[in-house]
Amino acid sequence: MSIEETIMDALASRVATVTDVVTINTDRIILSTSDFRDHELPAVQIWDVAQSVQHQRGRILVNWAMSLEIIMKSLETGAVNQRTLWDLRRQIQLALWNEPNLNIPGVVHLIYSGNITDLHLIEPFYIARIDFDVQFYDDLTGSC
Repeated sequence: MSIEETIMDALASRVATVTDVVTINTDRIILSTSDFRDHELPAVQIWDVAQSVQHQRGRILVNWAMSLEIIMKSLETGAVNQRTLWDLRRQIQLALWNEPNLNIPGVVHLIYSGNITDLHLIEPFYIARIDFDVQFYDDLTGSC
């Protein structure tokens, strides 16, 4: 298993501790919010954006840029508004940064780089994205 798989599994496990989240996608990212069924919401999707690498002798220091998307929708079971989106985003932030090295050897830290909300472009969906880097070391070469 690659360190990326280990990291993604740890991220998904931490998001799963947030009881309001129903669906977590990490392998198959849904591109159209309308493809979510009502019973799958609120949903979270986490995807790989890019990696920047600093070569350090036999290993590399990786900054892995990632995005986490929160998708909510007003349903008969409950209304969604800006505050409920903020609240869920905050719960997820706290779950992720509770243990910022994910308790994985080689992971240095999760680095929060920002967030974006989309409240009105895809009604009745409310969407927020959290952008962050996972900084970790990975072995690259054999012993010198």
